[in-house]
Amino acid sequence: MESHTGRRIAAAIAVAGVAITCELSAARAGTAGVVQRGLFALLGAKPAIVAYAKTTASSDTAVTLTIRQFMNGGQKPIRHYDVDMQMLMHVIVVRDDFADFMHVHPAFDSTAGTFEQSFAKSAGHRYYVFADSSPRGIGQQVFRFTVDRNGATTAQQPSVPSFAATPSPSSVRTGPYTVALSSTRLPSGRGQAVTINVSEAGRPARDLEPYLGAAAHAVFIGTANLSYVHVHPSASGTMPMASGASMDMSAGEAAGPHMLMELPPLPAGTYKLWVQFQGAGRLYAAPFTILSR
Repeated sequence: MESHTGRRIAAAIAVAGVAITCELSAARAGTAGVVQRGLFALLGAKPAIVAYAKTTASSDTAVTLTIRQFMNGGQKPIRHYDVDMQMLMHVIVVRDDFADFMHVHPAFDSTAGTFEQSFAKSAGHRYYVFADSSPRGIGQQVFRFTVDRNGATTAQQPSVPSFAATPSPSSVRTGPYTVALSSTRLPSGRGQAVTINVSEAGRPARDLEPYLGAAAHAVFIGTANLSYVHVHPSASGTMPMASGASMDMSAGEAAGPHMLMELPPLPAGTYKLWVQFQGAGRLYAAPFTILSR
């Protein structure tokens, strides 16, 4: 019978083999990119695969990430993904002070099994990149990568600023809209519903449109450990979307201005939240600080 120690050694060898495969792939690509293993970030879930990103910086402000994902112990990249909210992968990019937020969708090469995304960053800041995908038959998997101040990959230790245990005001203005939450203080440890109201010039906004199959997208990042939650608010009068649900709205369905956001149990802590929605053909993101106690 194989010993516990033997199994651990075998698992370590398998993981090392995947890392070597990724490093060789980077070298054959002819770039100076460095391969980094992602840290699993999805709150309340466990990793079922492993993920790697090659970061190539052409300057302090221009970065390209090439992401490959593998089954545990596998040597071939995963090439089949389920479509989630109209995309194969959602990439969330957050600056180390949480002042910048990007939600982008990398190009997928199904032959190589690679996702590639370029983005511009502010010089002197570290960025955290969350790769959110659903490998076929596995379900949602989210891995975090770190891009250092000079654009290179770096140690995975978070360097997030200290946040006082004080929530933001419950309403914020973005573009011509005011976005209001029912509360920015939430009880910890249990699922709950938060209402979202979007107004324009003091009246309910009437020009909101579905964005990527939902009335809105809401991304929570834990400020202490960079944990990740991505939920999809539903317009009032429609069935709420469960956390992690993969459902597309019909093209003609209204998106707002009154929405309901169903949240999973949040551990006690401080979270940055961005509510992303589309109005009159433009995309907006309303930032909040949420206190869970």
